[in-house]
Amino acid sequence: MARKRIPLDERQIREAIAVRRRSVSWLLAAVALTAIAVFVALTVAVTTNPSLALDSSAFEIADDLRAPWLDKAAQVITKLGLIAVVGSAVLLAAWLLIRRRHRIRAAALVAGAALAWVSVWITKTIVARPRPPAPLVHTSGESYPSAHAANSVGWLALAIALTVVIPTRTARIAAVTAGALLAVLVGLSRIYLRAHYASDVFAGEALAVAMYAIAAIAALAWHSHRGSVIAGHTTGSPPTGAT
Repeated sequence: MARKRIPLDERQIREAIAVRRRSVSWLLAAVALTAIAVFVALTVAVTTNPSLALDSSAFEIADDLRAPWLDKAAQVITKLGLIAVVGSAVLLAAWLLIRRRHRIRAAALVAGAALAWVSVWITKTIVARPRPPAPLVHTSGESYPSAHAANSVGWLALAIALTVVIPTRTARIAAVTAGALLAVLVGLSRIYLRAHYASDVFAGEALAVAMYAIAAIAALAWHSHRGSVIAGHTTGSPPTGAT
């Protein structure tokens, strides 16, 4: 015998949505705090010890793996971390989200990319760490943190943002996996090509993750506040917490 489905009223639906948003906000806060902790720890390590065992070990592994075909592959992959490439992809994804009426996601995506870019260059100026010697590609500016690595997190962020317009669960998982893989590969390419130390890469990615998470939390908070105001006007009563 089929179980009869009990319809939910508008208030129950709003409450369920609010609970889900709070859960997502707590998860994002945990991600942001963890990423910030990693970034701070790496920054302290880099500024107090110019030679880290992590960096030396990473270069040794890269030297053991070095091959002409891998050099060429790394040089292609590393270009996917350029701000011109990632930034264009982020703007295109934001445009698509806006077309599908997901303006909050679009705003969070663009804001996260902007925060990541600005915070990376502020940190570069403050820390002023020199680049590794003998790079295999052209490099300029300070080394810590890696802007390419930070930019590459945008691939993961836009994949997550676009899950709302991807129809099937399998396709959503594939998109997020591909975004994460691109972020990892770009970071590894910077180490392999001796354009950055491993600590530069990890710090850049941690900082970017934190910035995207913070942007998403802010977008959710604004959307929740806006929704409560609209609900208050609709019911004729002030929103929760209003004075």
